[in-house]
Amino acid sequence: MKDLRRLNVEDFAKIIHIAEPKISPDGRSVAYVAVKPNLKENSYRYEIHVMNVEDKELTHTIYSDSKDYSPRWSPNGGELAFLSRRGFKENEKGNSIYYTTFSGEPILIAKRKEGFRNLEFLNERQLIALSKVPVRNIDEDYVDIEDLPIWYDGAGFTEQYRMELFLIDLASREYIQLTAPPRNIVSAAPSHTGRKVAYISIPNGREPFRREVRVIDVTDGEELEIVEAKYNFIDVAWSEDDTHLILKGNDRHRGGATHHQIWIVKVEEKAEPINLTGKFGLNTMPAISFDTRGPYRANPKIQCRRGEIYFLVNNAGRSNLYKVNFKGEIKPVTEGDHVIYYYSLARDEEIAILKTDPKHLPEIYVFRRGRIEQLTNLNECFHSKIKLSKQKHFKVKVSDGVEVDAWYLEPLNLKGKEKYPAILFIHGGPKSSYGYTLNFMHQLFAANNYYVLFANPRGSDGYSEEFADIRGSYGERDYKDLMEILDEFLKLNPQVDCDRIGVTGISYGGFMTNWIITQTDRFKAAVSENGIADWIADFWASDIGYHFDPDQIGGTPIENMENYVKQSPIYYVKKVKTPLLLIHSMNDYRCFIDQSTALHVMLRLLGKESRLIVFLKGSHGHSTLEKPRHRKKRYKIILDYFNQKLKKSK
Repeated sequence: MKDLRRLNVEDFAKIIHIAEPKISPDGRSVAYVAVKPNLKENSYRYEIHVMNVEDKELTHTIYSDSKDYSPRWSPNGGELAFLSRRGFKENEKGNSIYYTTFSGEPILIAKRKEGFRNLEFLNERQLIALSKVPVRNIDEDYVDIEDLPIWYDGAGFTEQYRMELFLIDLASREYIQLTAPPRNIVSAAPSHTGRKVAYISIPNGREPFRREVRVIDVTDGEELEIVEAKYNFIDVAWSEDDTHLILKGNDRHRGGATHHQIWIVKVEEKAEPINLTGKFGLNTMPAISFDTRGPYRANPKIQCRRGEIYFLVNNAGRSNLYKVNFKGEIKPVTEGDHVIYYYSLARDEEIAILKTDPKHLPEIYVFRRGRIEQLTNLNECFHSKIKLSKQKHFKVKVSDGVEVDAWYLEPLNLKGKEKYPAILFIHGGPKSSYGYTLNFMHQLFAANNYYVLFANPRGSDGYSEEFADIRGSYGERDYKDLMEILDEFLKLNPQVDCDRIGVTGISYGGFMTNWIITQTDRFKAAVSENGIADWIADFWASDIGYHFDPDQIGGTPIENMENYVKQSPIYYVKKVKTPLLLIHSMNDYRCFIDQSTALHVMLRLLGKESRLIVFLKGSHGHSTLEKPRHRKKRYKIILDYFNQKLKKSK
């Protein structure tokens, strides 16, 4: 075996990202999306692969010069529908629906400038999908805004549109709109009879977590309200006999810290849903942060088989598949120190899953006969050349008696008694987490001879709702947890140079980076990315500020100015001694760019060291969603900055 080399910045573009593995109804084939970055052309190539489960051979590849994605098997498993950007220019909006029998070229079924999403087969002859519908005339020179939200991150101005349900006929290639504004649908699911569609919608954008559940009969247009708008449901499916709806969501009893649970409700007017997993104590919608997931994101739908509902659970950084029956009896399907973040069920025993762990990039596996079998090996070339640092786990019993999970990587070329710098990484959220995944950024710093520390402080997902609930106290217990974790980490690793420790994070991690440098000078350099400095400004500008901030900070700035000031790093800026690099993307509507410009302006006016880099493109998730050159430059900027501030000059 030839020698493995250390990771470099450009290696991220050698990773093939895999998404949406859809197993055929008979369990014999898996269709999935493979996304291949191209640094030279500054683009991604999206392909749909179809693989035979038994012999693991690739049987079909669907690709074009544009983006092909979101594959969906027909009920009989003989055909495939998918979404595509074929025929659209790079900056042109919209997409199309294509259909293939795997004989000849795919057939164009429907094309729409507003685009389709959430594509599903209703029956062998018809599809359903969601698409944006304008609620009033659109003018190219201005935006007419009457309500909330004004805009949405990654989508731009949205108040003029509502997401509605469409029915698409395969034979005639015609589509019709089934629902009308102001429904604003977030999820839809076809019944097994192929006649009805259940959907979840937001009647009032000012209260986006109060959602109604309805059923529409596509044959006569008759609608039935099943659950009135008082729950925060995010996904819907049907029981196998079509007598019940299965729902994922919560009742917001603990605001944004409330876990998503699995519910069932009878298909009858104004029924009351039953929570099947409420006593389980963990979140059924795992939020685990890792940058090797790639630029194309898809979340699995709730699925039911033989009276059991399947769902994912985050347990202390591990994500595994579970199932619950209609009596509320919960059983694990898979176990292990890994992260499963997508799955799909065949009619019988087979389950396709997308899985990663600290040693392996994401690949597709098939769970059958009680064991997990690897199906794809698209990143074998990467692993055959790159040496990775081993991820090590430790627990810290912090000062209030709670145990907190943490992990670290050692420098790749750790030697003798030499001292090394370290970086503390802080995840976003706050209700996200780190765990048993392979993070490119973490490994990049380890390859450059840094210790890398990351953890799940209070506020993180993967634990109880109480653990996740830091509402009204940002920068308090979460800050103490991180500092005490760092103290324990230094005891475990005496080769860390305490005079050369940096801190960085994005989103909530950016907020915590901003907060930390106003509370302590123990860090010698900091990189804050797309974070929050001023909660008051965030309330007015963020796409979710008008409902997120009152829940997390408490009331509005008009009602509770004291708390908004108390939890905003900008008002402690005089205490900052740490050199700071601020990175922000221009089109971030989640944490608006004024957050970083405010901090930079005040630091410079006070004569303190601050540098601001603004990426002229990119939404809040620019670190993983933007084009390859953008991502490469970001990796290099952060690495170069810490090298400049923390590496000893030769």
